[in-house]
Amino acid sequence: MQPIRFAVLLLSLCWLGVSLAATPEPRTLRDVNVAQARALDADHLREYGCQTNFLVRPGLIADRVSRTVRMSAESIALRKGDPVEFQMITADSGKDYESQAVAFASANDIHQALEFIGLHPGQCADSAALRYWPQGDRVRMTFRFPNTDFTGRTRPQPNRRSPSPNPFSEIRAEHLVLDTRTGKTLPETGFVFTGSERVKAVAPATGTVYAADAFTPGSIVSLYNDPATVLDVPRKSSQHEVYTYQVPNPDQPLPANALIEVLLEPYFRDSAQHQFHYSLVVTPGKTLDPTYALVTADGLTVNTNRSLKGFLATLSRITAPDRDIFVVFRPDDALPLKPMPSLAQLLSSLDTERGIRLEAPPEGHPYFRSFLPNQAHRSRENRSAAAAELYLSPLGTTTTGELVFVETEWKEDNSPPVFHEARMAVPTPDRLEKALADKTDPPGVMLIFAPDTLSYGALRSFALPLLKRHMILYVFPPAKPCDT
Repeated sequence: MQPIRFAVLLLSLCWLGVSLAATPEPRTLRDVNVAQARALDADHLREYGCQTNFLVRPGLIADRVSRTVRMSAESIALRKGDPVEFQMITADSGKDYESQAVAFASANDIHQALEFIGLHPGQCADSAALRYWPQGDRVRMTFRFPNTDFTGRTRPQPNRRSPSPNPFSEIRAEHLVLDTRTGKTLPETGFVFTGSERVKAVAPATGTVYAADAFTPGSIVSLYNDPATVLDVPRKSSQHEVYTYQVPNPDQPLPANALIEVLLEPYFRDSAQHQFHYSLVVTPGKTLDPTYALVTADGLTVNTNRSLKGFLATLSRITAPDRDIFVVFRPDDALPLKPMPSLAQLLSSLDTERGIRLEAPPEGHPYFRSFLPNQAHRSRENRSAAAAELYLSPLGTTTTGELVFVETEWKEDNSPPVFHEARMAVPTPDRLEKALADKTDPPGVMLIFAPDTLSYGALRSFALPLLKRHMILYVFPPAKPCDT
């Protein structure tokens, strides 16, 4: 469907809103906009419903040839300085006070429309699952809305000396949001088609539901990493980090409660690959330094030079602004623990939007940041929360452990706390698992103290029962003399 034709229909229906609003029945602007959107749906269904290159759903039409999805929505004019957490939500979300648009299509239909035009969903970021980067094909989003209101009057247009001759304004979605920390609008990097999940319905409903439609916040386009959104920003962006900093752009205000068109299309129009997935396998080297292999899903090692320098040179070669490089960190079980803190520090420095995007660890492996503990937490007095301690030691060709449960007694006279210990031998991972199962109130954090000569595999065997309980792990190497 040609964009100009959709625009003419939308503009004519805006005039229709005058007569609808003038009827004696009490109608809100939302009612008027919904009626207009449904009239557009009917026109689309009549003209395109039988054509295989078009997908028509309530509130949207997708064109497989032009690779576009055009949606009807209602714009929201947030107040100056209001936080913007979403650019688009579902009609029954209830988050109108922090979104810039309400869609008249369901989140599930939008998901299907994006797949219809050839885009592939990935997965949402989810800190609980240690996934901090959204994955999926990149999407460009544009807002189009009339320059006149329902009465035919021209809306104010900042920074223009005279009204635009174009009856429509067309604005990239990123330009509608200002980051007060930088004084700039959001970067024009599009949005990631993560796709929301289909999850089990809550009683009394049965079967499965599309999470973005069924549960709050009903996010279609989120400006922070929401774990159930359809489209996400292509970067790490936790809710508490961006809250209050992302506000409506005062130079690009949206009209209040207007029927608008939102256009979704591929961010990259070429046929090139833009997402790449690797494993970083680190093994003991012939010298003191480990070796680094960047391995594809097919088992092909990308870097011929497996030194740290060679690995970094390969990363420099394959990374680019139009490439998302996702990496799973896989230390070899034979690797000693000694290089793990420096490896974790290296990965932390590389884990950026312009570098590599570290994925969740493989099952049975601790998160790489477990090897970057706060050294002050060696001292019980400096820990903000109660945590158990696990001391691992080599015993011949095996490994043994000692588990310490620590209880803190606080005195009323503000004197230092008194720590009470309960120590028990846990010579095997099975004994460790039983000790935690027998504990009435098992801790959620485990501090592991291990010699740096211990193998990563030995640590991992004792970490496995902890990971199954979703405990937070921190691994401490031996203290240096200055640390004691």
